[in-house]
Amino acid sequence: MTQKTIPVHLYPELEAWGKLTAQVFGKLRAHAGLPPKDVPEDQAWFWTDAWQALEREVDLELARGEYDDFDDVETLIQDLRAQV
Repeated sequence: MTQKTIPVHLYPELEAWGKLTAQVFGKLRAHAGLPPKDVPEDQAWFWTDAWQALEREVDLELARGEYDDFDDVETLIQDLRAQV
C-alpha cells in the first residue's frame, strides 16, 4: 500500500474547508429540525420541539425588527427595571 502525505501548506485550507463543511451541514440539520450529531446530554433540551418553536419565534421577531439596541449596560438595566 502506498502512503499519501498531505503537504503542510495545505493544512490551513483543509481546516477552513472542514469548518465550513461542518457549519453548512449543521445549518442544514437545524433547518430540517434535526439535532446535530453527538449532542451532549446536558444540551439536549435545546433540540426539543418546544425549545425549537421558541427559537423560531425569536427568529421571526428579530426579522421584524422587534428588539431594542442599547448603547451601554446601564441603559439596558434601566429599561429592564422599567418593565417590572
